[in-house]
Amino acid sequence: MMDVEVRQSKLVGGGRGLFAKKSFDTGDVVYTTSRPFVAELDTTRLQDTCAWCFRQPRCNDESANEETAVLPCAACKRVRYCSKTCQSKAWKREHKYECKAIAPQDRPDLPHGVRAVIKLLGRLQADPQGKDEQLIDILRFQPYADEGLLAAMKKAKPQRCEDFDMLAYGAWKYAGEPKIGDVDSLGLAKGFFYNVMNNTVSLSGMEDVSLGTGFDPIVCSANHSCDPNTIVVFNQPTLVVRALRPIPAGEEICIKYIDITNPRSVRQAELHDQYYFECKCSRCEQGSEAREDRFLKPIDQLNPTFSKVADGLIQRHTKQLERFAIGDNASPAQQRLAAISAEAFSVSGTTFDFNKGNEHASEDETRDALRLCLNSGMWDWARQPVPHLLRQLLVAKLSTGQTYAAWRIAAKMHFLTAPILFPTPSYPDRLLDAWTLANITNQLISPDDDALYREILRGGLDLRIVSAGLILEVHEHVTGSYGRDSPLGRAVEAAHRQLTAAMQISNEELREEIRRTWPKFEAVARSADVLNV
Repeated sequence: MMDVEVRQSKLVGGGRGLFAKKSFDTGDVVYTTSRPFVAELDTTRLQDTCAWCFRQPRCNDESANEETAVLPCAACKRVRYCSKTCQSKAWKREHKYECKAIAPQDRPDLPHGVRAVIKLLGRLQADPQGKDEQLIDILRFQPYADEGLLAAMKKAKPQRCEDFDMLAYGAWKYAGEPKIGDVDSLGLAKGFFYNVMNNTVSLSGMEDVSLGTGFDPIVCSANHSCDPNTIVVFNQPTLVVRALRPIPAGEEICIKYIDITNPRSVRQAELHDQYYFECKCSRCEQGSEAREDRFLKPIDQLNPTFSKVADGLIQRHTKQLERFAIGDNASPAQQRLAAISAEAFSVSGTTFDFNKGNEHASEDETRDALRLCLNSGMWDWARQPVPHLLRQLLVAKLSTGQTYAAWRIAAKMHFLTAPILFPTPSYPDRLLDAWTLANITNQLISPDDDALYREILRGGLDLRIVSAGLILEVHEHVTGSYGRDSPLGRAVEAAHRQLTAAMQISNEELREEIRRTWPKFEAVARSADVLNV
């Protein structure tokens, strides 16, 4: 019996909504499913990830050989599995409907939505009596079930809808133009495609790397809020919805559809562009008074040097200023700050307006965008896009083996961005960042970095204690986030056991060492120069 129910939303303009049938405390599991109803790997992950459990390259299934990487389906050779158990589950549920369609080796890898629709049509054709209620339920979602919304979408985004129609037609053809009673199966293909692609949840791995997209009729019935009361976590392959704060029985369950750490204008533009609605949640109603919209100084106090820089950027980003609006963008000061925002966001590439995860931005471009924001005196370390840029710079340093530089960036994020962006200690993003920092710290105290470790130790900071503190921090809070029985939970548990076994002092003495070390660690993090590394 589920502890949630789907019914009419109470939100303005809302359709379906998800509601709590009982009270939940912070960290409680509100809803979980063993695997999303639809789960499709990114094409870049087809060769190294199990197409059923989404683990890389092996899963913990008792029948799996832990030394065996994912192996391809013998028939199509397109998708891979980590065990016979995963392959059997996939075949029975869905892969048998797509295997022949994706087998031709001269055919390119098909997009998420096309693969999903091929399988959904096959499942529907094999269920003529409609016993699978969730399968039929997909067609009741927006936008395809709402003629008015669908018409508005086609008017606002004609090219996108044309692409959707073409891809749905392709899926229908690849599925063999199935006969499903007296129903127009091409119409069904379009309904599946539109509704799945407009209601997906991102499926990410333990390192926060995108693995694919998913759709679940229960989870995807939850509406958006920029101040959500739950968070969706993907535990490869389990999908879990956890409470971010106490939720009384009867309250509507809301999740985030977008990055809610962005300023209001960015959030609203992205929601309008992707989902065709204006968010009226409590955070959005605060306007410029919300933390993510505040600057360090009144906007008319921008340094004259940066005012001149901003005046030049206004011309470059004229078409983008509304999407990065400061107030009503009527004054020169407002336009200047909007132009600086547009420039920095274009480098971070983290909004709908630019290439996601701007892989084309160089390390120097990322650093220059950070300098633009921070040296202007208007941005703090937790106002976007500074955190986006810091993460981008961190990834660049790790990819080039600059471990100490990466450590300084991660340490600064640990103290100056994470607690502000994610006040709840068990928030998934905050835990992943702490776990990443713990792993980077361990790299610094490895034999390869012995000289560097001694240098840091001479400065009064024992990285072994820092590592222990971070592991204990993640271990303490993972239960209320990913859970112990998750890829991250198991990795943390193993690190915690190793730490406990290696301790030469009591648990109480270790915690006292951590307590004494943490102010030094924070001081180092706050003083670290990340703009000139």
